[in-house]
Amino acid sequence: MERRSAISVLFLTLSSLALLAAESDKNFELNLKDAVRYAIDNNRDVMRARLELAKSDTEYLKNEGKYSWRALAGTDIQQNRFPYNQNNLFTGTKTQTNNYSAGIDKLFTTGTYFKLEAKQTRFDSNAFEDPLKTPAGFGALGIPPLFTDSINVTISQDLLKNAFGYKERNVETMLENQSLILKDQLEEQVSQKVINALVDYWNYNVKDSSYQTFEQLLKNTKTVRDLTIRKQGLGLSESFEVNQWNALLAQVEGQMAQAEAEREEAKRKLIRSLNLPETTVFSKTTPLSEELPQNINYEADINYAYLHRADFKSIARKKENAELALKNAKNDALPTLKAAGTYGYQAQNLQGGATNYTEGKNGVFTGSYPVMQGSIDMSYPIGDTGVKAGLRDAEIQKRQVGLEEEDLTKSVADDVRTRIDILKASYKVMENAKKTEEEAKKYYAGVLRSFQQGRFNALTVKNSLDTLVQDQLALVRAKVDFNINLHRYYVSKNALFEEYGVDRSKLLPEGFQK
Repeated sequence: MERRSAISVLFLTLSSLALLAAESDKNFELNLKDAVRYAIDNNRDVMRARLELAKSDTEYLKNEGKYSWRALAGTDIQQNRFPYNQNNLFTGTKTQTNNYSAGIDKLFTTGTYFKLEAKQTRFDSNAFEDPLKTPAGFGALGIPPLFTDSINVTISQDLLKNAFGYKERNVETMLENQSLILKDQLEEQVSQKVINALVDYWNYNVKDSSYQTFEQLLKNTKTVRDLTIRKQGLGLSESFEVNQWNALLAQVEGQMAQAEAEREEAKRKLIRSLNLPETTVFSKTTPLSEELPQNINYEADINYAYLHRADFKSIARKKENAELALKNAKNDALPTLKAAGTYGYQAQNLQGGATNYTEGKNGVFTGSYPVMQGSIDMSYPIGDTGVKAGLRDAEIQKRQVGLEEEDLTKSVADDVRTRIDILKASYKVMENAKKTEEEAKKYYAGVLRSFQQGRFNALTVKNSLDTLVQDQLALVRAKVDFNINLHRYYVSKNALFEEYGVDRSKLLPEGFQK
């Protein structure tokens, strides 16, 4: 109820008045469309909500990040020293192995893992290099460092569970739906913040109208008081009647002073809320809307709401997510079967690593020495209670979303119908209030003429003036109520931004728009 109340107040604001601001003593007028945009662009609470909106797809983008290309590089150096004995005669007492690698890899949405890698191994041993420890005839077996280089391609693929990225694609869709749900919710929060900002705008105009009402009442009271004084001079009125109007005049002056103070307070709050310059001046406002939309239609508006309301769009995405969650839970019950293979070419020499790539006869690129490796891994969950719980929860979630959808379908339709009925009723009340106010004007004018002619006393004039003021205020309230209900009608089918030409994609702050 509080949410709808806030919406009502704002939408009265949007429809009823336009803001005129002045900077450096220069006035400019804003229409309703500009007033909405001005609140979106300037209010700090709205800006914070818009910045939050820019983060709505964070989880989706984080998940997408795992499908990015990656650059790989690594170094591993191992050195060993051993005592001289028969065991180390052929291997040496000192060995060093240096491994270097560089490449790129990527995980695809099909669940396929790809890696291209270049490797180099440098092996050095002091075997048969020390003539004092090398047996006769074995000195020729000592060799300089040995370089082995290779280029390999590795591919792995899930074949049963998450076959060809089945589960990952479902997760991706679920995260995308969740981002859109959050985006719709945050757009609604932005609307609420705009509402809160423009409530201050509406409040200022209400206070200003109240002041103007008391100003007009003061003028009329003075007029009647002066007439009473003149009639007293002619012997047509008593002195106590003048006393009565003097008392009424003092009362109205006090009400005017209070109304002026409240207007200034509302003005300062509005300036702060919309982040306006302190020199801002507000002048005339655009009139309240007094026409029914021409395209009101129960069925058409309900169908529009089904397509555009954030809560109904969210339930459709929740339903899809529940279906995907159930599919993933069933997929988790399958065995894991993963195949992987590596294929490449290698070369080896004693001259240096670069020679393995440039040598035309036995180099890596000649394909003379292939490298091949393959593997298949399989596992199967036996009595896994976690898998069973996942299936159960996914089924429960699906049923819950189904119940929520049924309830929301009826709720949205009822909401739109109710908004239309109330809008039509408030329009009729407003039209009747116009007639009542017009008749009260004529009655007051007639009573005032008769009072001047001495046919009515001051009490009758006072009562007719009170009636006119009350009818004028009632007309304002009727117009306000009509405009509230008009914008509630727009909100019920999520058409408010469209009515004022606000591009939803531009709600994102500058620098974050896509």
